[in-house]
Amino acid sequence: MRKPDLIFFNGDVLTMDDSFPQASAVAVKDGMIAAVGDESYVFDWKTEQTEIIDLNGKTLMPGFIESHIHPTIYGSTLLEIDCRPEIAPSMEDLLHKVSEEAVKTPEGEWIRGFGWDDSKLAEKRNPTRWELDEAAPNHPVVLKRSCAHMAVANSKALELSGITEETSDPSGGHIERDEHGNLTGLLQEKAQGLLDVPRYDLEDIAKGMRLAQQQFAEWGITTVHDMSTQTADLQLFQYLQKRNELRVRVRPWIWAIDQNGFDGSLDEVLKVGLRSGFGNDLVKIQGMKFMLDGSVGGKTAAVYEPYAGTEEKGILYNAAEEIYPLMQKAIEAGLRVAVHAIGDRAIEVAIESFEQIHNNTNITDMRNRIEHCVMPTAAHLKRMKNLKLVAASSIGFLYHIGDNYMAKLGTERMDGIFPHKSYKDYEIVAPGNSDLPVNNGNPWQGIYSAVTRKTSSGQVVAQGEQVSVWDALKAFTTDAAYSSCEEQLLGIIKAGAKADLIVLTENPLEIKPEQLKELKVQQTYMEGELTFSQSQSYQKALKG
Repeated sequence: MRKPDLIFFNGDVLTMDDSFPQASAVAVKDGMIAAVGDESYVFDWKTEQTEIIDLNGKTLMPGFIESHIHPTIYGSTLLEIDCRPEIAPSMEDLLHKVSEEAVKTPEGEWIRGFGWDDSKLAEKRNPTRWELDEAAPNHPVVLKRSCAHMAVANSKALELSGITEETSDPSGGHIERDEHGNLTGLLQEKAQGLLDVPRYDLEDIAKGMRLAQQQFAEWGITTVHDMSTQTADLQLFQYLQKRNELRVRVRPWIWAIDQNGFDGSLDEVLKVGLRSGFGNDLVKIQGMKFMLDGSVGGKTAAVYEPYAGTEEKGILYNAAEEIYPLMQKAIEAGLRVAVHAIGDRAIEVAIESFEQIHNNTNITDMRNRIEHCVMPTAAHLKRMKNLKLVAASSIGFLYHIGDNYMAKLGTERMDGIFPHKSYKDYEIVAPGNSDLPVNNGNPWQGIYSAVTRKTSSGQVVAQGEQVSVWDALKAFTTDAAYSSCEEQLLGIIKAGAKADLIVLTENPLEIKPEQLKELKVQQTYMEGELTFSQSQSYQKALKG
C-alpha cells in the first residue's frame, strides 16, 4: 500500500546526521525521506497529493531505536499483576494485589506478576513463599523481580514444579533457603527455569504486544531490538506482520542456549542456515544472544570484588573455554553475537571469548556486542576498541536503579559505570537502552542520565562520564542503528532513510538538562504514517 507524501516545515529539524545536523523542512515520499533542507528547497517536492504539516516551531527528529529490550515479555507483563514499586510500594500493597487477583482467578490457575523491587519496597526485603501462600492459598503464584533475574514462588507453585528442600541448585542458579534449610520461595538466575509455569499462547502474547506497541509509539520508539527472541516470539512477529498489525520495527536476537527458563535455539538456527540480516524492513534477524551473568540489584552480576558488606561476587554462568566455542560456531555461520555481561568479571570473559574467536576469524567488521557492559575497566575498553565491539549500554539503569547500584557496589566502583564519555574517547559505539521491562522504557530518562549522570534521587554518578545532549540523542538513534548495520536507513533524517519520525514540543538542544526527562513526544510517524498523537481526538479514534 502506498504511503502518504508529507512535507514538514516551520520547525527545528534535528537530523542526527553529523555532516548536516539541522534543517527547517523535510519532504517524505512513499514512506522514505525524499529531501532535507530549507523550505524553498523542500517545497520543490510538493505535489497535489502532498500533506503539508506546519510544525509551528516544534522539533522534528528521527524515531528512537531501543537497542536492548524484551518486547513480548514486556507485553506479557501488561497482562499480569503490576508489582512495580510505584503501584505497590509496600509488602502489604503487593500482597493485597495478589489477593485481589486470586478472587478473580479460578482456583488452581496460575497467578503471575512482575516488577517488585526489594530495594524500593518499604520493608527493603524480598517477599516470601509463606506470605504469598497467605495471599493466595489456592493458587500457584510466581512474581518476577523487576530485573527478571529473580522470582519468588509460593508453596503451591514450588510443589507443582517439583521443587523441594532436596532440590539442588542448578549450575548458574540458586534456590534460596532460610537458616533452617526451608525454601523461602526465592529463585535466582537459572533456578527460575525450574518453575513449571504454563506458557502464554499466541493470542495472549499478541494481545500483550498490541498494548506494548501503543506504549512504544507514545515514547517515540519506532524500532526495538528483541534480546531474548524464541520460537514463539518470531511466530508472533510474523503473525502480526501478516495481519498488518506490526507497528514497530523488530530486530530479533535469538536466544542461543538453555538458560533462565528460556529455550536455546543455536543448533536449530545453525541447522537451517539462518544468517544475520535475513528478513525485511519490519523484522530482520540480528544474530545470537548469550548470557554470562545476572544483575547488580540481585547481586548476581559477576564481579571481581565482593558486593558491599558481603562476600558475594555474583554468578558467572560460563568460563571463556565453555562459551567461546559456541559463540564461534555462530560467528563462523554468519551470525553476529551479543553477550550479556554486566560485572567486570563477566565482561572479561566476554572479551576473552571474542579474542579467542578473533585468533581464527576476523570479527572486526561484524559489530558484535556486549550487552549492558556496565563495569568495563580501561583495559577492557582498549580491547573492545581493537575488536570493534559495540557496547550496548543500559544507561537507563543509571536513572532508575542507580541508587541501588550505589548501595550494592559502593562509591568507588560507581566512578566507572556506564562510561559513555570513555566509550566516545575510545571510539566505541555505545547505543543506549532501558532493558524494558527491567526498567521504564522512556528513552528520555536514559538520555537525561547520560547528560547529567543523575539517578532518580538526584545522586550524581561518575560525572566525568557525562556526554553532550547531541551524543546522548545519538545513543538512541544513529548509534543504535549502527548496531544493526542500518545507520543509513534508520535513526537519521537524510534522503533515502525511512521516514520514522517524532515531533517534540521543545528542542532538546535548547532546554536545560534537568528538563530532558520531562520531554514528551507529540506525534510519532512510522514510514510517514501517524501511529501516535497527543491529540485527544486522535487517541479516541485509535481506541475505536
